[in-house]
Amino acid sequence: MTWPSKPIRTLVGSCLVLATGASVAAAEGAGDDPAAPEALPPLHRELDRASDFAPAGVLLDHTHARGDWTFLYRYERSSKNKLMQGEDTLSPAAFRSQYPGYASTPLSQINQAHTFGVMYAPHERFTLAMLLPFVQNRLERLVPVDPMDPMAGSVFDRQETSGIGDARFILLLPFMQKGSEKTQFNVAVSLPTGSIRVDDSQGNRLPYSMQHGTGSWDIHWGLTYTGKHQRFSWGAQVESQYRLTDNDLGYEVGAAYQASGWLAAEVGDWLSLTARLGWTKTENIKGADPALDPAFSPLQDPGRQAGTRVEMGPGVNLLLPIFGGQRLSFEALFPVHQSVAGPQLVADVRYTAGWQWIF
Repeated sequence: MTWPSKPIRTLVGSCLVLATGASVAAAEGAGDDPAAPEALPPLHRELDRASDFAPAGVLLDHTHARGDWTFLYRYERSSKNKLMQGEDTLSPAAFRSQYPGYASTPLSQINQAHTFGVMYAPHERFTLAMLLPFVQNRLERLVPVDPMDPMAGSVFDRQETSGIGDARFILLLPFMQKGSEKTQFNVAVSLPTGSIRVDDSQGNRLPYSMQHGTGSWDIHWGLTYTGKHQRFSWGAQVESQYRLTDNDLGYEVGAAYQASGWLAAEVGDWLSLTARLGWTKTENIKGADPALDPAFSPLQDPGRQAGTRVEMGPGVNLLLPIFGGQRLSFEALFPVHQSVAGPQLVADVRYTAGWQWIF
């Protein structure tokens, strides 16, 4: 499988330009720096400043020193409150007018994930990690009173589900370091522990985006670059998810590609503010779940799942020097551009909050 060349070149190039520019600026300013800030008591080896960490929405931004442990919790919430086709927003009335063939009208969807994880470095040259999410989904829609009678009208319907998502086992490999600039490679395998047979209260299969997992064994890989100078840090990351096989219902969730670039600046000894620009591209589903009728809702149509999103937003990191090291973080991302092969529900804001215990 090949990446779409033009979007990837554009995004990765932007991220690298951002990171390189910050690096050059740091190098030029090294000779005329003001007096160095007062040294802080070391919190935890290299991770002793709040700006050493990426924004909350970036996972796996650093490896560990030998013998280091990290326990983590991460909360993610994506609120989807509008329909789009291409780059155009559709009201529910416009959707029903332009797409009268669909029996159901999607109104909103909330996807939440509570991820628990652990990281350990048995050796200087690699770090191991395991992540297990617990997902909660809610869908609001208009459904027909009588599916056999289109003139019978529609009623409001809300469906909520929760359960274990797909577990992920990760290997982090640092492979290049020059001064305070570092790069690392991440590779992971996700197990199909999340259900793909989640039904509504009437026993009907819920749409693909309401399922708890992909149902397949997946490969995730990523490349991360970070740098820092005094109270500033920067970084860039590219990631991809690739499905190894179809799941046992006969479909394959579309591949996903992501890229990010960020900056962080310390406000105080243990506090930093962050800004991040992110890009995500998702492909359509291959195959189909035989229990989902694509004519009922666009959310059930495997050919209407693809899209591209560019988003940006602020964040904050708080580092506390207790019990080895505690990190609290928060980030909010807002879309600046979205284009989808809809109609489909799109996110108007994504929140990420996290906690890490490093020892």
